[in-house]
Amino acid sequence: MSDVENKKNVKNIAVIVAGGKGLRMQSTVKKQFIELEGVPVIVRTLSAFDAHFRVNEIILVVPEQDLDFIRNDLLHRFSFSTPLHIIQGGVTRQDSVGNGVDKALKICARPETTFVLIHDGVRPFVGENLIDRCLDGALKNGACIPALGILDTVKKVDHNGRIICTLDRDGLFRAQTPQVFRLDLIIKAVSHAWNTGFSGTDEASVCEHAKIPVAMVDGGPFNIKLTAPQDLIFAGILIRAKEKAELTGFSDSIIL
Repeated sequence: MSDVENKKNVKNIAVIVAGGKGLRMQSTVKKQFIELEGVPVIVRTLSAFDAHFRVNEIILVVPEQDLDFIRNDLLHRFSFSTPLHIIQGGVTRQDSVGNGVDKALKICARPETTFVLIHDGVRPFVGENLIDRCLDGALKNGACIPALGILDTVKKVDHNGRIICTLDRDGLFRAQTPQVFRLDLIIKAVSHAWNTGFSGTDEASVCEHAKIPVAMVDGGPFNIKLTAPQDLIFAGILIRAKEKAELTGFSDSIIL
């Protein structure tokens, strides 16, 4: 916990959403349970927040059918020092996030001094520095997400696959997670989305819909979302490179 957070009696709660089915991964195993060098993806993700000194509690949101596996298998093989709550998700990601936010409200003392870090369960390479940037940004602005600028030329294409135009990359960014919000603000945003029938693609868009300003900080180049088979190849390379760097004393060269 930072000095500012201590003075304001701030509590940080990570909400990890792990409801993917792995259809694009072309795997019979859900992508969050695929093992990377012997460790399930979701365990690597949880471990990143478990190891961060500013995270006070963790909420893991999973589909109903995964609850028994998580509680009776995964948590017997892997342990965490940060208090971990396992709860059932909803039909959609937005519903699952809503359940996570509701749980955060129940375990916090004051929503106006509580921050939730909403994170994709299949982004296992979120680094300590990135989490710090997002927390600092939210502490200052109330809401903050990480994002990366777009380096490739971006085309807009019609339904026939023909190029309509080339978009200006300036001002365009690829959003990542963790997306961090003061709890009272995200509660307001989620409630507004529910009341108006709005469905966002991420939590920042839900806040935008509720006219809640969201700040942005630099994302992490290795903070990839594991979605397709080729992502697993890159993940394996990254893990081995990090392990080698740690053995040779150059771990600082790989900043996640």
